[in-house]
Amino acid sequence: MEVRRDRKLLISSILLPFILLPLIGIILYASISAQPPIIAVLNKNPANTPYVNIVINYIKENGGIVTTNSTQADVVIVFPSDFYENVSNISRQAYLNVYELISSNQNAINLAFSALRELLLNVSNSRIEYLSKIAHVNVTPDSIRDPIYIVLGYRSISGEAVSAGVSELANFARIIALILFPSATPVVFYLLEGITGERERKTLESLLATPLSIRSFIFSKLIVAVMLGVFSSLGDIIGTFLFVFSSSFALNTSVTLTLPFLLMIIFVYLVSILLTGALSLLFLYIFGGSTRNIQIINFIVISFGMIASFVALFINPNQLSFPLSAIYGIPYVQLSLGLLLYVFGSLQESIFSILTTLVVSVLLIFLISKFFNSERLLLK
Repeated sequence: MEVRRDRKLLISSILLPFILLPLIGIILYASISAQPPIIAVLNKNPANTPYVNIVINYIKENGGIVTTNSTQADVVIVFPSDFYENVSNISRQAYLNVYELISSNQNAINLAFSALRELLLNVSNSRIEYLSKIAHVNVTPDSIRDPIYIVLGYRSISGEAVSAGVSELANFARIIALILFPSATPVVFYLLEGITGERERKTLESLLATPLSIRSFIFSKLIVAVMLGVFSSLGDIIGTFLFVFSSSFALNTSVTLTLPFLLMIIFVYLVSILLTGALSLLFLYIFGGSTRNIQIINFIVISFGMIASFVALFINPNQLSFPLSAIYGIPYVQLSLGLLLYVFGSLQESIFSILTTLVVSVLLIFLISKFFNSERLLLK
């Protein structure tokens, strides 16, 4: 009955995120591929031409468009008239003027500075080779220009060495957490509407007059709400996955998902739905089921979910110390940090955090359903 009554809402809740989130990823890819970087290169002295050509050739070879019209460009590179005089003198420094269009294409900015880096390497190589020749010393330009190089590695919070893919996975987990917990909030509507809706439809009295216990009535509504919440949030979860994959393809990054990680996401999501049901019952018991109170309850639960999402986005669990560690007391935060701890390699802490939330949610449901009575359901 509940499913038939909310069929249109349920279908729209599934399909809209399933369509919109991948569409955002496609638009992101299209915006990057369909808008090549446009860079203006202006030369104030014909003597600068060999150096100007180095920059222009690099930009063109890497997919950029070179123009002499500065009004159409994302970045403008100006070779001043005294550039050749300075760059050809080993005792001087040459300069260039670079102008960025406000809120311009970031790819154009990166490409422009990469081209200038290429020019810098070319000029520095020439100078180092000249000094090496007159000093009669056999050296390589790299050993003089970059005497120290960095070998980048990654480690988990437990100190174990991990691959770069784990770092990408951690970023992916933060995006999942950003979407995951707000997507569980439809349970609030389905549960509260399922309980208070019976009163509005004048069917609650007849239900309470049957041998059906209050706890069984609440449990049945909770089960239906959880089922509807899972179905209505499928679009959010699948759409998020598609968005991440399409975005990673557009940005040339790779994310490798393992089966244990996917199962962990599903488990965290199911626990978050159960926690949403427990919180909804708690606040329904405290505030009552009027229309205004339902809006308040929905706002509170959504706020908790948003806090957990932003915690997952900006906070590293291994850096939490008192008093900041008190945020573990905020609902959903245990789940978001538990998901991150799993990715970071702290499996035991992750499982403990998630299972604690599961146990607390189940206990809340049993305790609150015990205190509900017919009078509270009918009148409050």
